[in-house]
Amino acid sequence: MSNLSIRPDSSGQTGQENGAAATISRRAADLAQILDRNPILDAYLLNYLANFYVGPLLKLVDARHGLTRPEWIVVFCLSQHDGLNAQQIGDVTGRPKSSISHAIKLLERKKLLRRIPDPADGRRRVLQLTAAGGRAYDDLVGFFMEREQAMLGCLTDAERRSLRKLMLKLVDHMERWAHSY
Repeated sequence: MSNLSIRPDSSGQTGQENGAAATISRRAADLAQILDRNPILDAYLLNYLANFYVGPLLKLVDARHGLTRPEWIVVFCLSQHDGLNAQQIGDVTGRPKSSISHAIKLLERKKLLRRIPDPADGRRRVLQLTAAGGRAYDDLVGFFMEREQAMLGCLTDAERRSLRKLMLKLVDHMERWAHSY
C-alpha cells in the first residue's frame, strides 16, 4: 500500500465537486488507486513527476522556438558542454543515437548549431551551438528553473540536498542496470 497523502480540497470534499477542484480530486483518487499495491512504485513515481515537470515545458519549447524534445535535449547538452558529438549526447541522456542524430540535422537546418573540427582530432567533427542556439537556450532555461522550483518548493533545503544525494547515488549505479535503447 502506498503512503500517498490524498488531501480533500478546502471544502473538505474529495471527489464529488464540480469544476477544477473535482478534476484535481478525481486525479488524486485515481492516482491513489494506481499507487496502491503498485509493484513498481518508486519507478512509477519518478516517471509521474518527470512527466508533469517536462510536459508543459516541451509545449513551451515548441511554441517559442519550434523545437522538438530531442532538439531541446541537444541544445541543452551543448549549452552545458560544447564540443560533444551525437554518440556522446546519446550516452549522457539515454536517448537513442538515431533520435539525437536526426535532431542534430534539424538544428543545423535551423542554424542553431554547427559541426566544427574536433580540436583533439581534426578528422572528427563535434557540435557547437551557434549564437542563435545560445539565445534559444537562454530564452528557455529560466522556465525550466522556475518549474523545478515550483516542483521542489515544498521541500526544505535539507530535504532537497537529500533528494539530490539519493538521485546522484542512483546515477552512480546506472551501469548495473541501464542499457542504451
